[in-house]
Amino acid sequence: MATIKLFGNLRQMAGKPTLSVDGHTIYELLEQLRPQYASIVDAILDEEKLKPYYKIMVNGIDICLSRGLDTPVKDNDVIAIFPPIAGGKV
Repeated sequence: MATIKLFGNLRQMAGKPTLSVDGHTIYELLEQLRPQYASIVDAILDEEKLKPYYKIMVNGIDICLSRGLDTPVKDNDVIAIFPPIAGGKV
């Protein structure tokens, strides 16, 4: 099982900071979440693509530097999902 760490509003949507999920790719992990956490998956994905400004990292490496949603995942990997962040003074 891989551990998914959630941040920002995603953590609030899940009601907890981490989830444990089985799957071979990031996309498979997200689809495994869908039955219980459809709102989280819908927030992250636009059909089969990562929505803009969401950042997913596997063991500290951005999936955009690997194979995107097809990035392989192994047992004990830590996946961090960061929602878009806005704010600050102009």
